[in-house]
Amino acid sequence: MDFLRNKEVRLQIMLCIGVTVIGSVLSYFFCMKFYWVTFLTGCAITAISLIFTYRRYMKISSLSQDIDRLLHGEESIRFDDYGEGELAVLENEISKMTLRLLAQSGQLQKDKKYLADSLADISHQLKTPLTSLEILNAALSQEGIDFEQQSSLLHEQLLLLSRMEWLIDVLLKLSRLDAGTIKFENKSFPVEKLVQQATAPFDIMLDIKNIKMDISDIEEIQLYGDIKWLAEALSNVVKNCIESTPDGGQVKISAEENAMYVKLCVIDSGTGIAEEDIPHLFERFYRGKNSGKNGAGIGLALAKAIITQQNGRIIAENIMPCGAKFTIFFDRGVA
Repeated sequence: MDFLRNKEVRLQIMLCIGVTVIGSVLSYFFCMKFYWVTFLTGCAITAISLIFTYRRYMKISSLSQDIDRLLHGEESIRFDDYGEGELAVLENEISKMTLRLLAQSGQLQKDKKYLADSLADISHQLKTPLTSLEILNAALSQEGIDFEQQSSLLHEQLLLLSRMEWLIDVLLKLSRLDAGTIKFENKSFPVEKLVQQATAPFDIMLDIKNIKMDISDIEEIQLYGDIKWLAEALSNVVKNCIESTPDGGQVKISAEENAMYVKLCVIDSGTGIAEEDIPHLFERFYRGKNSGKNGAGIGLALAKAIITQQNGRIIAENIMPCGAKFTIFFDRGVA
């Protein structure tokens, strides 16, 4: 029997027997008529002690088996039948530890799936321009193409390389945000300066598409945060709006403030956002129905990640008669 193999149990039996024998011997010499009473009482106490010890031992053994089953992947273990006392306290601590482990295990599985999906998406995003580059290189290697054709093919290659560079840069920034390795340099700055930094890279694109950039109501409004990263976030929103706006259209940027928050609005005159796409618009690698052929689905995800870590929030909606509206809120008094 495993119970009797326990050294502590054997020691307890020996001590109980020893105490019973000593008590019986003393009773025999000092008061013989209580000899049997002392002996039987000692035996009864020993038996009762062993019974309670055995029950405790079996509960501990059962608890050990439950823990072993839990460690082998069985998640339906319940630690709720140990009553009160020390075992109940131990059961409560193990139960809390179990819940933590199950939560961590579930999160690890989600992270593992997310990593696998992200790697697949990244691979797909990079595979497309790489395939195009291979085709362009093959075309360049052919004999008989003139200088104009070479220039056109080289220009397409540069565009693909620029897109790949942008894609990798955004992915690296997202990974740094996820890892929490970015230290924001928060300070007060004018919203006008933020908008200037965010829109400056798109001057050529605006000229090519003949899109009017209407910026209004941003003077004298101050915002607190990291202007470099917020400009990165806003530029991705502006880029999305410009790409969604047809030639000759308009993109409007405005701001307002009150005692509660500072609000930035970016509105385009494009086709708007499909209603089924709005809940998923800021998910990584999500491409909606109206996405351009070169859309990667990570620009808005990066914008939201930055804005969220800067104590802000962003929402997207459609406006009448057509177009999309992105609204960014930054709460006042949050540093």
